[in-house]
Amino acid sequence: MAEIRGLAYPLQSSNGNLLTSSDLSCLEDQIISVIETRPRERVMRGDYGFDADIFGTLEPNAINARLYASITSQVKGVSDVEVSGGVTGQNDGLYAVMIKYTVNGIPQPPLNLTLNI
Repeated sequence: MAEIRGLAYPLQSSNGNLLTSSDLSCLEDQIISVIETRPRERVMRGDYGFDADIFGTLEPNAINARLYASITSQVKGVSDVEVSGGVTGQNDGLYAVMIKYTVNGIPQPPLNLTLNI
């Protein structure tokens, strides 16, 4: 696999240089970046990100479908994406999500995130 390089997410610096990530950690950073960025937050890429207004529905199938669409359309290099999740059940305003994906046909460890709704 050719090396994939990009800026680390969240953006960090060390000794005046921006930190980078590579290969699989870069793709994981891109997935998290898409989920944590709201549409129109990036001036030159107004359609980039995930619209968190969907959490108002509290419908897991709709939320998971929107997460899937955002990831597959904006993160290049991942395939066979599966998104599952739901409200944590503790009435704390959290949504637990698990994202499974493959890179070059090789399954990657699932990405487990907890999102504020």
